[in-house]
Amino acid sequence: MSLRDKFQLKNDIIYLNHASTGVLPKSSIKKMKDVIKDFAESGYPGKEYQDRILTQARERIARLINGKAENIAFTLNTSQAIYIALKNITLYKGDCVIVMSECFPAAKYIADYNIPDIEVKYISFSRKDPVKVVKNIINRKVRVVILDHIQYFTGERIPIHSLSNFLKEKGIYLIVDGIQAVGSINVDTKKEGIDILACGGSKWLNGPQGTGFLFISGEAFINLNKTHTGWLGAPWKDYLNFNKLPEPFNDVRRFELGTRNIIGIAGLSESVKELLKYGIVKIEEKIKSLNSILLKGLKNENFEILTPEDRIAGIITGRPKSNSSFDVFNKLKENNIIISLRNDALRFSPHFYNTSEEIERVLEII
Repeated sequence: MSLRDKFQLKNDIIYLNHASTGVLPKSSIKKMKDVIKDFAESGYPGKEYQDRILTQARERIARLINGKAENIAFTLNTSQAIYIALKNITLYKGDCVIVMSECFPAAKYIADYNIPDIEVKYISFSRKDPVKVVKNIINRKVRVVILDHIQYFTGERIPIHSLSNFLKEKGIYLIVDGIQAVGSINVDTKKEGIDILACGGSKWLNGPQGTGFLFISGEAFINLNKTHTGWLGAPWKDYLNFNKLPEPFNDVRRFELGTRNIIGIAGLSESVKELLKYGIVKIEEKIKSLNSILLKGLKNENFEILTPEDRIAGIITGRPKSNSSFDVFNKLKENNIIISLRNDALRFSPHFYNTSEEIERVLEII
């Protein structure tokens, strides 16, 4: 079986749009159907049944990012994960939160509308040393920095390791939006020093929409407020007696308020299993190889390349100099090639099951 055969895409489609929406593997579709069937046939398949799905999903995600399962809470999306992390950091009136000005709107909305009396300062990180950026504006009021690991539009990969260490020394939290990174590159939370990572499941993880996770390291969790807690954020042995309430988990699982999207989490778990099976290092290498062909071809087609070539990850973004982006986008779409049109530019985002032949076909049509 080829890698492409693991997915249910129609044979005539070339899909290079994983930075927008990932493609569900057949195994994930089957798993979700099985879970739906089990609920439909039994009404409620039991706590142990759901716990097995949740435990397995946590363990797989933890393996993917080199973290611990108990440091992962399931969320509905990246936005919710950023919200939970930010709301559990102690902030006082007049404190400052720095937000990467080029980041996706998810973090911007959370920062702008959910932390009243806190100054939100937008700073550019693009094509710069992130440590130098922060050093230039840091003061005692800065408490949090929020940024995209991989910028959603150009695909620029922001160096995280040195920034993480620098901010830790200053007692400043770093919240990383990892939705364009996890699944496309090897995100190693220990190696990179990432303490807080927010990620939706519906892009490079190839999971269903309405799924995601929040990772918080044990070291960072200790100092958080722990105010986002609900009844399923506690270690229930069973649901036979609600007169005595167990204390919430003393780890990130306490941030799961109530009934979870168990069907979606089961699907996400299977999608992550496929990534682990192929190997995240190999995935990063495969995407890099495909993007190398794509980049060279777009240059030959007289494209303006917007992606910094020394910081390429999964995304290549460019504009044709002799044609309109809109016209090229529609031409590709007419030939069943799916990419994104963003800010009058073409964004390509292949995954590990795509082939060099598909990339050549795209360039031929362009």
